[in-house]
Amino acid sequence: MRSRTVPTCILAASLAAVFPLAGAQTVHRVEPGSGVESWETAAHGVSLRLTQILPDQVRGFYLARGFDAESVELLAAGACVFQTVLRNESARGAIEFSLADWRSVSAGVERPLKLEADWQKDWEKRGVPLAARTAFRYALYPTQHRYDIGDWNMGMTTYALPLGSRFDLRFVWREGDNRREAMLSGVRCAAGASP
Repeated sequence: MRSRTVPTCILAASLAAVFPLAGAQTVHRVEPGSGVESWETAAHGVSLRLTQILPDQVRGFYLARGFDAESVELLAAGACVFQTVLRNESARGAIEFSLADWRSVSAGVERPLKLEADWQKDWEKRGVPLAARTAFRYALYPTQHRYDIGDWNMGMTTYALPLGSRFDLRFVWREGDNRREAMLSGVRCAAGASP
């Protein structure tokens, strides 16, 4: 019997199919009617889903809450905005997270998220009314929180990347003394126009 050498990439792909790698796999979905995309993954009993929020949706939402058009444009055209849902589905106990620990990874460069406190400084400098800034605060995902098993929340997260950019998101949480992290892969910022 003659032996054959199997290329490493084929062998690795075959093994991955039989023995899936430990860790999170990203599931990508596209809503048929709107074309809006979402990405979801789960690891260590925690799941994360990001869904694109289109720039026009951002404009409509914040104009209706008292923002001036120029300030809204900083957010709608100057950042990627996602509806974010994080769940503690079945971790061994309570989890704690801080969005300050999360990083987008694009073209080999890691970037922090643009957090609510960062935006509030911008809004204050621009003279955005307090009521509008309060609405903004409550629409964004909490910067820090603790979830018991079964707890979850949703809100907006923002990324300082150009519209249409692709990135991976490294998200981090603590479960007791254990630091956990997972990667949401292949996320794409909404483009400037509706799909």
